[in-house]
Amino acid sequence: MMQAVLVGLTVFALEFIETWCSYPMTTHPLIVGTAIGIVLGDVATGVTVGASLELVFMGVMAIGGTVPPDACSGTAVGTAYAIILGQGVETAFTLAIPASILCQTLFVPLVALRSLWSPMIDKMVAKGDYKGLQRMVPVVSATMYVFKALICGGAVALGSVAVQQFIDVLPAVFLDGMGVAAGMLAAVGFALLLKMMWTKKLAVYFFVGFILSSYLGLPLMAIAILGILYVIVLYVESSHKPTPSSAEEEEELFND
Repeated sequence: MMQAVLVGLTVFALEFIETWCSYPMTTHPLIVGTAIGIVLGDVATGVTVGASLELVFMGVMAIGGTVPPDACSGTAVGTAYAIILGQGVETAFTLAIPASILCQTLFVPLVALRSLWSPMIDKMVAKGDYKGLQRMVPVVSATMYVFKALICGGAVALGSVAVQQFIDVLPAVFLDGMGVAAGMLAAVGFALLLKMMWTKKLAVYFFVGFILSSYLGLPLMAIAILGILYVIVLYVESSHKPTPSSAEEEEELFND
């Protein structure tokens, strides 16, 4: 039960920080998995699961009126069960995706639930109680976080035995397949990210990184450092490049 309470409180805290601290990305899987690992006493598993799920949810984002799967809840539940049951990333993937989709379906009802505060807020507006309105803003916002925390904590509290039995009856080939799917989903996450930022001008840098990693065997940190140094060189060169004066610009404009 204590583990369920810790998971619920962690989800609530991360969601609250995400909204009220200018969106520092505390609800991303890497941060959520690490936080769950810290509170449950297995940081290594938390970081591993969080990093793996980060690749899966990398290209998932809310654009316009779309409601994507809830990466925060899915990661919290998947990481918690991976730690509690002593299982690996395969178990986390098996549980994280359904949990994220479940919270996705509950998003609209939870938003509608916040409308229950509307009569009280209308009365405050009519009375001109602006201090009361200021106090109500975090209360209304926290409504969704509370229910999301209850969902995650309840899933951990009520389902540990059932999930263990479910994992035990699964054939080994299925769990092995989930491990393979984990690697494929990571590739899909990178592909979705590249699809958004891919241009002919940037393609050459992708292939340079691929060559440095595959053929030269450089580690990821070395490639990242080379990229940072190259950006610094480009910045220094562009800052020292002479810019045409306003008179020259006007002359070129009239000549055109």
